[in-house]
Amino acid sequence: MIDISVVNMPDQAFSSECIYLDNDYILLSPETPMMPSLKHRLIEWNFKEVKSINAPVFTELASFEEAEGALLRKGSGESQEEIEANEFFKELCEFVEETFRNYKEKNELRLRAISEKVKLLIQMTKTHKIYLLNLAEYEAVDVDYSVSQSVKTAILTAAMSDTLRFPAHKQMDLATAALLHRIGVIQIPQELFYTNRALTPEEKKNVTLFPVLGFRILKSLEFPVSVALAVLEHRENIDGTGYPRGLTGDKTSLYGKLISVASAYCAAVSKRPFRDNMDGHSGMLELIKDKGKKYDEKILRVLLLTLTVYPIGTFVRLTDGSIGIVSQTNSAEPKFPVLKMIFDSNMNYYAESPLLQTNEGDDVQIDRALNRDEVEELKLSIPIR
Repeated sequence: MIDISVVNMPDQAFSSECIYLDNDYILLSPETPMMPSLKHRLIEWNFKEVKSINAPVFTELASFEEAEGALLRKGSGESQEEIEANEFFKELCEFVEETFRNYKEKNELRLRAISEKVKLLIQMTKTHKIYLLNLAEYEAVDVDYSVSQSVKTAILTAAMSDTLRFPAHKQMDLATAALLHRIGVIQIPQELFYTNRALTPEEKKNVTLFPVLGFRILKSLEFPVSVALAVLEHRENIDGTGYPRGLTGDKTSLYGKLISVASAYCAAVSKRPFRDNMDGHSGMLELIKDKGKKYDEKILRVLLLTLTVYPIGTFVRLTDGSIGIVSQTNSAEPKFPVLKMIFDSNMNYYAESPLLQTNEGDDVQIDRALNRDEVEELKLSIPIR
């Protein structure tokens, strides 16, 4: 990568290349301009240089109003990165489905293929983060729930490990454990996971066995102990009410705690046969309710730093009555995401889906996230294109 002086970067300008804060963290994509407020914060935080893979070409704009208008106009259409993220999610689901089936039928796992796929997953999560973390929108209708849940959890844990600045080998181990954390489910009658009826004590016992079965599978195939242990412990709760061993927080591995929180969030924002999914903001609040009970408070903070207050895909109402959906977040400014605007203050539909960067000093601020009923009603008002 090449270094770029922050002081010399033009204000209110779009870069032709992604701009990185360090080797891993994308600060700006080509769709978002360098605004004076961000440049000021970088200088204040003593970031003298940022990075880019190739030398960027900056397109400067004459005024703040022009920069804001250009930002809005760039919101239309589906970007190449978004298409790539969608295709990768489907590809990863197909891979996990094949991996689970291969073990069930042949009692084997292709370790090298899994490692290569996990490496690609980690890289894609870095370069396509703003699209892959829109987890509430990803529904793989052609694969089993355990497959899509494994994929979503692996994507989220990869992003969380990046937030924690894990070294490469720890990111690999964590993402591998997350990708395989439900492999034990294939040895349990599937109907037990997809019913809304009360389970018998024997059925409950069978369901709670899947982390143990997954642990045994991975241990028998000589996966790292930390990977197998994370699979075993990802359903433990901080207060000792989880399973299979009823461990308390101080006895549960860090990987196990991370997968516990990531898996719970992904489950909350995913559809099940017996219930609908939550939006990202509601899913976050649902987990926070169990802070210190089911989930480690420190791990919840990592989730919050990774997804921010308004996760990607959250519908929000602004103080002027307009409505948008979160399309990009920034952990440095968790309350001020980029919004893809849907309706203006008079509820007129934006056909071009303009983008709006929210800022602390704006006259119009985010008022609140919409609840599920409001979102469903709102979707009925969106014209079919």
